[in-house]
Amino acid sequence: MSLPSAVVSCLLGTVVLASPGCASDPPPLGLSDTTPPTDLPGPPAGSPVAVHGQLRVEGTLLENQAGYPVQLKGVSSMWLNWESRPFPESKRALEYMRDNWRLSLIRASMGTDATNGYLTGGAGLMISKVETIIRNAITLGVYVLVDWHTERAVEQQAEAVEFFSALAQKYGAFPNLIWEPYNEPNRFSWEEVKPYHEAVVDAIRAADPDNLIVMGTPRWSQDVDIAAQNPVVPASGTANLMYALHFYACTHDQWLRNKADMAIAGGLALFVTEFGATPADGGVPANGDNYVCRDESNLWFAWMAQNNISGAAWKLDQCGDTSCILTGGAPVDGPWTDDYLTSDLNSTVVSPGVTQGGGHGLFVVDWIRQ
Repeated sequence: MSLPSAVVSCLLGTVVLASPGCASDPPPLGLSDTTPPTDLPGPPAGSPVAVHGQLRVEGTLLENQAGYPVQLKGVSSMWLNWESRPFPESKRALEYMRDNWRLSLIRASMGTDATNGYLTGGAGLMISKVETIIRNAITLGVYVLVDWHTERAVEQQAEAVEFFSALAQKYGAFPNLIWEPYNEPNRFSWEEVKPYHEAVVDAIRAADPDNLIVMGTPRWSQDVDIAAQNPVVPASGTANLMYALHFYACTHDQWLRNKADMAIAGGLALFVTEFGATPADGGVPANGDNYVCRDESNLWFAWMAQNNISGAAWKLDQCGDTSCILTGGAPVDGPWTDDYLTSDLNSTVVSPGVTQGGGHGLFVVDWIRQ
């Protein structure tokens, strides 16, 4: 979910706030060790990665190692620099979600230029959180999507290349990894975003030749039809590249599915790396739009199933927004039985298929379970 980024400025070569755009900035902390770990086990029997193995893109379809279409379903973290509690970092909770929600995917959304993000003084903490989620996912046989969570990545290309190159060196041999180099491009044209993707894809492919890379598209990852007219063509080739589509069902309806259909017809493989059964702001009570739109969400779910498109629901956190999946009493390590999931079932019905209050937690977890 994209929010306004931190204000950044440089004055006479002196950094006032950490700024990826200033030539005098020190490099981000990065990984202290890029050696592939030898202490992580193979995926446990019956886990998503044990069943599906190395994923690949064939045409517009995501397929598993046996060549069968696969639809991953899971959840996204809150911005890791802003999360209320470390829910996504809990290995016990991830195991519970895998076994009881049938979750196959977790997304690690690392803020970059926002407060306490990777480029704004929080590099060490962000790396620690991302690596914890990656290691837990590998141990438990779950796919993990590593998200450079910003609207401004075009201005952060050097830092993103360094970050993804280092992580790909360390973890690229594991089939669990899915890379998302640009969450939601905004205020940048596809002509500006495309060369960024080509640079980061090439950096990843130097160490990781085959894991999926999901590339963000303009206007908060909605303009997939525009990307289809001029696809990314990195020097390392186009194998296993996908394009991000984001929707929030109370805001985005058939017009966005029409754009997505045009992208698929143009040959793009799509991945819904973020969605909500809510308005685009996540259903913030202070904005008076804390809605859950079940009917429109079900149309999206049917469309995703028809087109074999994977998805991650926003967001594994506890708050008053209708997009928060967990209630205030949810323990960090689970188990997250249904009574710890937000629900709109007893909320006010404002129109057919639309409620106000509660949250979409139980609703999206029921979708994951299907």
